[in-house]
Amino acid sequence: MEMSLSKNEEEVLWGLVAHPELADAELAELLDMPYSTFSTIRKRLKERDYFSTIQVPMMQNLGAEVMAVLYTFFNPAISVQQRAGITTRTIEIFEEIFYSVGETHKGFSISFSGNYTAIGQITERRIETFAKEGLLDQQQPREVIFPFEISQIPLFFDFDALLADAFDIDLEMETKRGLEPGTSDVELSNTEKIILHAMVENPDATDLMLADIVNMSRHTISKARKKLEEAVLIAKKRIPNLEKLGFNVLTFSHINFNPSKPLDDELLESGILNNPSSIFLAARSFECVLLSVYKDYEAYREDNGMRLQYLKENDYLADLPAAGKYMIPNMVVMKDMVFGPIVKKTLML
Repeated sequence: MEMSLSKNEEEVLWGLVAHPELADAELAELLDMPYSTFSTIRKRLKERDYFSTIQVPMMQNLGAEVMAVLYTFFNPAISVQQRAGITTRTIEIFEEIFYSVGETHKGFSISFSGNYTAIGQITERRIETFAKEGLLDQQQPREVIFPFEISQIPLFFDFDALLADAFDIDLEMETKRGLEPGTSDVELSNTEKIILHAMVENPDATDLMLADIVNMSRHTISKARKKLEEAVLIAKKRIPNLEKLGFNVLTFSHINFNPSKPLDDELLESGILNNPSSIFLAARSFECVLLSVYKDYEAYREDNGMRLQYLKENDYLADLPAAGKYMIPNMVVMKDMVFGPIVKKTLML
């Protein structure tokens, strides 16, 4: 249900989403707002469930080699609730999957993995399970693989531009978005690995709270947190409650590019793929996956029409994109940014 916010509430919510790395006092100063006003509004927004906090592990720097997106079109005779029950027992148990949604006759999931073998095993389990249960609509699940070394992920569940556009906020202030490109190899002690996992599992926890959770000193937690953040091994993000804010449509697009005209900087910088409605974008030279959010179907239709026209006129398309529209109030979220299991598996805790 959409609920209206005051201008101050909109600015605070945008600030929390756009600058999750800032302390409250720093963010209040950035927004040119008295700290007491900011603090009261922040508390109210949190209590009313307008946002949630996650700690995203930078898996490309922790030993993972790929991110994978898998999407499927299902037999519409089986409800999404039935399907969710089946997949939760058989598919979502894989640690690699951190985000999975379904609605009506379609669904998609996103995974991190140390290598392609684990992704292949998940895909085979999906096909076997879906075929056995009669879930498939004459199509096998499609997988799109993004090896970190050769992929770009300029957007990773980033909502600051979406909210700025909705709230009419000037985006002159630059915000850091996406996942760091490439990979690195950072040596972590067992203590640091345990703290990293605890931070992911308890994203709102202070150093004092984490110290109690893992039975370590606050100094040890603070020192480890500083190293993990400076080495870009973990990053805080805030996710707005889209339904409460009146957003009704989430769209999924898998775009294959013309082999003679692959993805280039001109397209990435054109605003066609990365516009205010875009919240997730992963790309390789010849394909990309895009997630976008809209207030209603008309806004989606207009934006999608402009995107297709540009891609066609500039000869970027190899074929028509595979697309799915998800009604946010109706879609079922099987996994919602669940990173703890893959961190634990990758770090061998």
